[in-house]
Amino acid sequence: MVYIAALLTLLLFAGLLLINRTVIRTGRSRIRDLAELERNVDAIIVPGCQVYPDLTLSPMLKDRLDGAIELYQAGISDRIIVSGDAGDEAQNEPWVMRNYLAAAGIPPEAIFMDRAGVDTYDTVFRARAIFGIETGVIATQTFHLERALYIADRLEINLLGYATDFYDYSTVTKIKNSVRDFLARAKAWYETEFKAAPRHLGETIDLAGSGYDTLDAEQKQNDLYAP
Repeated sequence: MVYIAALLTLLLFAGLLLINRTVIRTGRSRIRDLAELERNVDAIIVPGCQVYPDLTLSPMLKDRLDGAIELYQAGISDRIIVSGDAGDEAQNEPWVMRNYLAAAGIPPEAIFMDRAGVDTYDTVFRARAIFGIETGVIATQTFHLERALYIADRLEINLLGYATDFYDYSTVTKIKNSVRDFLARAKAWYETEFKAAPRHLGETIDLAGSGYDTLDAEQKQNDLYAP
């Protein structure tokens, strides 16, 4: 029994290594420098990340948003989708992300909030299902881009990636990210292999409209960037 358990553990680990290699190779092939990216794609997509209790951005999230600003200013797209978990109103990721971009000078009507991007798979899936994305650029760190772009490839969505590795993270953070993504890549393989449905869908949102339409009533009332 011990031998069988050890053999099964070894096979499982080998399978995880193979999946990780495939995800990294597939995703990395879709990462581009700024000069290599096509202009006027449907949207720039920014996956959510940690927001601190005082509503300030974690360095990782700030880098993603700063990358999106750079892409917007370079004419990659005139639409930005900020996708994250809005379940905790005290730390509503898309709302905080949207306000950071607006404060940086991005026209608020150009910023669309995806409130149900609770994980990377849902963010990528909903980009097309909800926002009608056919072409786009994801702005996030390389380790995350590889997985997000693998998902896009498997879902047959024409997304490329722009790496926002601006901040020099600590060794501990890098190790935590590596371990987390080692397992998350297996989850991405499973979700795309079995065509999992996102946790939330909902009504479609027209990117030809205004980002203001993605604010709820309370947000519109408290919006510092209303016209």
